[in-house]
Amino acid sequence: MITALVAVGLVIWGISAFASAGRPKTAVESTAYAKGDCFADFDAAANSGDKVTCTDPHSAQLVGVENAGDAEAYPGRDALEQRASQLCKAPNIVLPGDTSNLKQRSAYPSQDGWKGGDRRMDCYILSTNGNTLTASFLH
Repeated sequence: MITALVAVGLVIWGISAFASAGRPKTAVESTAYAKGDCFADFDAAANSGDKVTCTDPHSAQLVGVENAGDAEAYPGRDALEQRASQLCKAPNIVLPGDTSNLKQRSAYPSQDGWKGGDRRMDCYILSTNGNTLTASFLH
């Protein structure tokens, strides 16, 4: 009897652990992030992120990517910040009616990054409530 209960308990535990695991996360270097990628437990300051499908719980989505150009001179923080923030206003980004738990964040090269050849500008939509997003914002 006890053996049967233990066996049933292990089966139930195994099924619930498998079901809650969802699809596997894929570690991706930040330089390889692509428009439309969704990330679980996103940390904007990290050099990599855990990419998941956008139907799995996630905390961020990269909704815009653009190259800032080939100019040798650094255009300045304000100019890059303004250009990067425009990526968050693309017409194919559709936000839900209630956006109180969402933040838009842009990323752009620092002056040192610019000197090193970084020209990438990104726009992310982030959840302030952790991995609560389950759909893409791009349509």
